[in-house]
Amino acid sequence: MSKTAHKIFISILVVVVFITFVVILSKGISYYRTGTEERFYHPDHSLLKPSGFLGHGMGILGSLFMIIGVGTYMARKRYRFLSRMGLLKHWLEFHIFLCTLGPVLVLFHTAFKFGGLVAISFWSMVAVFLSGIIGRFIYIQIPRTIEGRELSLNEVRGMKTDVA
Repeated sequence: MSKTAHKIFISILVVVVFITFVVILSKGISYYRTGTEERFYHPDHSLLKPSGFLGHGMGILGSLFMIIGVGTYMARKRYRFLSRMGLLKHWLEFHIFLCTLGPVLVLFHTAFKFGGLVAISFWSMVAVFLSGIIGRFIYIQIPRTIEGRELSLNEVRGMKTDVA
């Protein structure tokens, strides 16, 4: 994949997540802004409540996206035969896409109601999501060769002495 095509691909993934968030929020803003006591009487309650058709669907899809995102990236890292199926960098980007879109859908599944025992799993998901962002930041700090291979500490030291 050329650099331009790759940038377009990444831009499309970002736009998909953003549009998903905006569309769901715009369609359900009146429901989500309604107090928890009055939501039962809202016309969209049967659709958007966590056990409603759309609410439940968003929870299932969000969970599936996270499972697929983690599972495929983990498989690509562990099994050699998958190394012929694209660069690890691209698999990581797809993992990031699915594991960003998944929590967005789960967030709307909760209908912004974060109480009770289930809240523990939600906040655990948020912690994992944030640790993924931090992990990505750390990952891009690792020095690499032109081919993308990580440099060892000795190679970095050798380059440092060559420059000095």
